Parts: sequence; C-alpha cells; structure tokens
Amino acid sequence: MELNSILIVYTIPRTKAQKLSLKTVKNILEKYKIDYKLANRDRLAKSQFKNKDLIIAVGGDGTFLRAAQFIEQQLLIGVNSDAENKEGFLMNTNKNNFENKLKKIINNKFQIKKLPRLEAYIDNKKIETPALNEYFIGARKSYHAAKYNLQINGKKETQKSSGILIATPIGSNAWAKSCCNKTLPLNSKLYQFVVREPYEGKVFKNYELKYGMLTKDKVITIISEMLDGILVADSVSREYNFKNKRKAIIKLSNKYVNAVW
Repeated sequence: MELNSILIVYTIPRTKAQKLSLKTVKNILEKYKIDYKLANRDRLAKSQFKNKDLIIAVGGDGTFLRAAQFIEQQLLIGVNSDAENKEGFLMNTNKNNFENKLKKIINNKFQIKKLPRLEAYIDNKKIETPALNEYFIGARKSYHAAKYNLQINGKKETQKSSGILIATPIGSNAWAKSCCNKTLPLNSKLYQFVVREPYEGKVFKNYELKYGMLTKDKVITIISEMLDGILVADSVSREYNFKNKRKAIIKLSNKYVNAVW
C-alpha cells in the first residue's frame, strides 16, 4: 500500500515512556520517508484528516476513540504509548512492534477489522459525532438522577436511573461491561443498551427495559424529562444538550471504522 500522507493523532506525552513512543513512531516514518502531520487529540478538526492514507493514534484508547470520530474511509491504527499503564484494548501496537506493523501495511499484508459505530439524532437532526464505544444519556452532574422515557421494540417505560448506555460490540467490553458484565463478540451484528443503577420505588418500579440486545434494524428512542440532560459519544467528545422534551434516536450506523488489526 502506498502511504503518501499520514496523520498522527497523539495525546500530549507526560512520561518518559509516552515521549519515547511518540518519538519512535516519528523516527520510523522518517526512516521510510513517509510524510506525516501531527494533531493534538484535544484540538482536532475534520480538515486535518482530509487526503490522509493512514491515521495513527498514539496514546491510549481515548486517543483512538477521539480519532475515530473524524475519519471516513481511512485506515486507523492504535499505538499504545505506555503499555504498562494504559489499558489499550483498541491499541494493537506499541513502540516495539510498530515498524513490523508498518511494513505489513506497506506490503499489503495486514488485516482490516470493520468496527461498527452508532449514530444519533436529536429532534430528528443527526449529530456530528458518531460513537465507536457507546453513547451515554443522563444528567450532566453524576449525582443528579436521570429521568426519561425509553422506547424499544414497541415497549415504553419512564425510568429514573444514573443514565443509559447504548453500546457497540467494542463498547460492550468497556464502560457498559462494568454496569452489567455482559459482552458481545467483536464480530457481532448486534448492539446493546444498559440502564445504569435503575431506581425503583413507589412510582418507578417493575422495569422491563433494563438491558437488551438489538439488531441493526431496531432503534432506541429516548425522550428527556431532565433539566440538565446530556448526550455524549465515547466520553471524549462535546456534550449535546438533551433537556426536557427533546427526543433522541440511536441506531447502528452503516459506516464502519477500518481498523488495522
């Protein structure tokens, strides 16, 4: 594969290991005479990704997720900048094996894993940010209860909880896993929803919609009954206001992330 232009999305290095990882990636690209640009994950813009053949995320999973929100068809590879201290579920390489992976890409001997994403609409308008892990809907302040009407497969429930997660197969191995400890295979065609800490009392009780898996043709509809509600993708993007009476629709997207695996 011809690599004419690469974008390195990086987390600002704070340790010697992280600094060395970023330096190693740059040195290897220079060794192979591959042009690259640098982009701080906290200041990304769509224009930076234009006409790039490969996106390299150097950091942890959050850096990979943030980069994934801006790509279209480009390849994305994750380099764990500190394998001893960063979980790196999505980061398939590190400073020690990055050169070997790069050579495989150049020689077309690499695998692509198509990672499904979610898309969301608020009041019938599609939001800019897709989700590779999950969407979270809840109160802006974690100590406030989230109140909303949840509609799935013809069933409707008004609930109070700590919020709701709608997760992809990748996301089922992340935040959602800590809520219900149920995961989906990475090649699954399903997605899931998880209600966090559902509150049941005299009025709010006997919930049926607390956890479930959905096929691609099914959507989740949530109508806010919150004064300070938000919707956020992957915990690394802007917060979208989701206040009282606003309606969100979430479903699997037709657009995948082409991850080098």
